[in-house]
Amino acid sequence: MPQIHRTAIVDDQAHVAEDVVIGPYCVIEGPVTIGPGCKLLGQCHLQGPLTLGANNTVYPFATLGLGAQDWKADPSKPGGGTVIGEGNVFREGSSIHRASREDQPTTIGSFNYFMSGSHAAHDCQIGNNCMFANNALLGGHCEVGDRVIMGGNAAAQQFCRLGRLAMLGGCEGMSMDLPPFCMIHHTKQVSALNLIGIRRAGLRSHLPALRECFNLFYRHGYTNSRSIPLIESRLGDDPLVAEFVAFVKSTKRGVTGYGESFKHRPWLKPEFYSSETNGDD
Repeated sequence: MPQIHRTAIVDDQAHVAEDVVIGPYCVIEGPVTIGPGCKLLGQCHLQGPLTLGANNTVYPFATLGLGAQDWKADPSKPGGGTVIGEGNVFREGSSIHRASREDQPTTIGSFNYFMSGSHAAHDCQIGNNCMFANNALLGGHCEVGDRVIMGGNAAAQQFCRLGRLAMLGGCEGMSMDLPPFCMIHHTKQVSALNLIGIRRAGLRSHLPALRECFNLFYRHGYTNSRSIPLIESRLGDDPLVAEFVAFVKSTKRGVTGYGESFKHRPWLKPEFYSSETNGDD
């Protein structure tokens, strides 16, 4: 049987796996399904419709599945609910809001880490192996690819997309899409490829193609209508470049622009960045 503290409140509509641990003063409200191996450490609030996969850990004061922070949303309506994968960690005070529309739930993948105070608003779609540092904020309807990192106090405006292996630096904001493999740091604009993330993902062999793709798209001053055909003709066989191009072509908000920051970060200078012997290969 699940270990449920005597002070916890568990709704009759809830379905709890046999080995789940529910700590003191937790509230499980409405149709909530909690998968095997989950641990709710205490004083957290889960509201259905919510499906929580296996081996998730929820820390005190985290809230999962509550209604959208939207004047137009009726908090009494269940909306599309929330679906969460496995192996995620929700630290103190983090919050995930359920979908405001009926046809698709707010979706969190697997093995993500939400640090204290981080927030994913209604209707977000988040992939796997992402990290959201303290107080990182995603507005409603944001889409986040796999292995994305958002630094502390970083924020993405509603409807923004962050491509796979992208990084949004601490205290930075974005109001346009951030392409896969790219990084916003210090300038509130794209400054470089996320070289460390790419190497850690085991994609080192794609770096030469990605470097050339980045240079063509951001550094040569071409318009998108000029750079994208060039990239496709020269580098279209590389699958990561193809992913980058597909992301740019599908943008609705536009793509974050380029901003150099050489004064404080000399390693972003073109002669350093384009070198094939800078320790990245």
